[in-house]
Amino acid sequence: MPKKLLKSLEEGKEYAFRLLGIRDYSRHEMRQKLTGRGLGEGDAEEILKKLEARGLVNDDRYARRLAVYYIRERLWGPQRVIQKLRQKGIAWELAQEVTGQAEENGSSRERLKKILNLRLKGQGRGEMSPPEKRRLATYLRQRGFLWEDIMEALREAGGSVEE
Repeated sequence: MPKKLLKSLEEGKEYAFRLLGIRDYSRHEMRQKLTGRGLGEGDAEEILKKLEARGLVNDDRYARRLAVYYIRERLWGPQRVIQKLRQKGIAWELAQEVTGQAEENGSSRERLKKILNLRLKGQGRGEMSPPEKRRLATYLRQRGFLWEDIMEALREAGGSVEE
């Protein structure tokens, strides 16, 4: 079914309110939604300004909420969180700031230990083969953790990937 094109500023506002009734959006995401439905840049910008004035679109609040979610619930590392926020149109500086603040509540190393415990399920580090250790390190890297933190967590758990 093709998307219904927005023909007026009023239809654009209604569409934006419907979207925001479901979940929050960054300014960038909302602009894409509006222009993707055929609304002109000028009209989209006018709607965005009104939404921001009412506090309905707020990149700072949105980024903070997402950073906390990704760190606490998804157990992502800081690099993955920043990458995801940037994909959602959050400015680099804001993405770094909110990720750093969310990190204060739970360090990367604590999350790494939790992930290692979940992944190993009681299996000792000495029982893992070198390829298994490398796969685990790669998995952790893909979740956005720094190599230094990964190596330290693996050493604390009883081994390293160089073995």
